[in-house]
Amino acid sequence: MTSRLVRLALVAMVPAMLIPNSAFAQTDLASQASSLVAKSTTTVFEINIKIPNLVAEKIETPVIVAQPIVRTSTAKYNLPPKVIGDARVYLQEPGIRAYVCPKLGDRCNTFMAILAAENGTHECTRDNRGLNRNGSVDIGLAQINWTPSSPYTFEQLQDCKFNLDIALQKVAARGFQPWFAYTKGAYLKHLPAILASAKVLEAAVAEPVEPQLN
Repeated sequence: MTSRLVRLALVAMVPAMLIPNSAFAQTDLASQASSLVAKSTTTVFEINIKIPNLVAEKIETPVIVAQPIVRTSTAKYNLPPKVIGDARVYLQEPGIRAYVCPKLGDRCNTFMAILAAENGTHECTRDNRGLNRNGSVDIGLAQINWTPSSPYTFEQLQDCKFNLDIALQKVAARGFQPWFAYTKGAYLKHLPAILASAKVLEAAVAEPVEPQLN
């Protein structure tokens, strides 16, 4: 009987012991949950505040527009009028030989053949304006190449003697290399006629002149 009473007493005490603990546990869990919710709410609130700021702060890159490079052209040289008609000046082979052959010696015939290939009419005022791709002009008896930066003028090269003087300077410095008629071999087809005319001129000079008697 006594043991039965003890068991009943224990059964009655168990709910009293368990209920407070359970309530405390529930209260503790509720407080922890509230704390977590509060923290999570704060975190979400902070994130929501920061994101718009990040979006609003854009880094603006400057727009670069390519600008064309404007190259300043060199001053244009106004060429003198083209010499035409009776204004043209010539110096034929005997006069050219008399001036250059004493200076060139055995190379005179080669030089005369080059002149024939470059300027067959022996016109001192001739120029080939508009034909050279680089804009330069070949002028005179020896067709001296000229540009606005040359150390002599366009008009100077149209003088027969001056043109030949420049040609002789080029021969002294570089031989016949400055002339395409030589480097390309175009002068060769004129060489037989030049040699023949040289013999005729030599014979005419060697022939004695009979004095005229009155």
